[in-house]
Amino acid sequence: MSLITRRTRVAAAAMATAAMVALAGCSSDDSNEEENSSTESESPAEEQPGDDEETGGDAFGGASADEIADQAFDALMGADSLRMVGDIDQAGEQMGIDLHLSRDGDCAGSISMSSQGSFEIIKLGDEAWLRPDTQFWQTAAGISDQEILGQLDGFFLYGPANEEPMNSSVESCNLESFLSEMGPGASATGMTLGDPTEVDGTPVVTLNEGEDATILVASEGEPFPLRIENRDATTGAGTIDFSAFNEPVPSDRPSDAEVITIEDLQSGAFLG
Repeated sequence: MSLITRRTRVAAAAMATAAMVALAGCSSDDSNEEENSSTESESPAEEQPGDDEETGGDAFGGASADEIADQAFDALMGADSLRMVGDIDQAGEQMGIDLHLSRDGDCAGSISMSSQGSFEIIKLGDEAWLRPDTQFWQTAAGISDQEILGQLDGFFLYGPANEEPMNSSVESCNLESFLSEMGPGASATGMTLGDPTEVDGTPVVTLNEGEDATILVASEGEPFPLRIENRDATTGAGTIDFSAFNEPVPSDRPSDAEVITIEDLQSGAFLG
């Protein structure tokens, strides 16, 4: 039995991809960078129109919008852990995510899909726990018996993280894999500055990529991207917030009274 189907894993990956489209998708090739560099070098700085509108001010030492986007990408790629929270509409599929992730592969949080239900997930070291809702037990695990569903309600399924079905379930938990999917990146181009604002009390610089995406980058401390808004329905419209950079993943484990093992599930020993 596989608790998380390939469709669910792909959807979770699609959420991450949609969230990062502004950072990963605003790159240019080297020839364009060389052309831009050449053009800028031919014009004295005082003769460039609109310079004040395209630089980040004192917070970023006068860096351009593209340079700030590059700094945000580099800061994100250097994070050892983070929290990712958001909602995405992917071709009519409503998806929600709230995950703390680390490069060690630990995670804690929840993922939901309107067509399949939701589940809580915890992975710490070589252990993993899943708590699906009733809809997810039905759609992903194929359980239709109402008595069994009632008995499973509220329980975490526990098992080794490197064995089925848990190994496929925790694939969305690894920050290293998530960041690797973004690739090495390239210099941003075409970003423009919007109005300064705040995200949860932290001052941010607003970067716009045309009309489709906005990145809000912390202007105090490390230039982490704190919010990414995507308005392109083809890649998944929605908003993702990033926080808890380099903080430990919550390590609370479910109590024994909340847990059934894979063996219990397979044998039916959990049935009262």
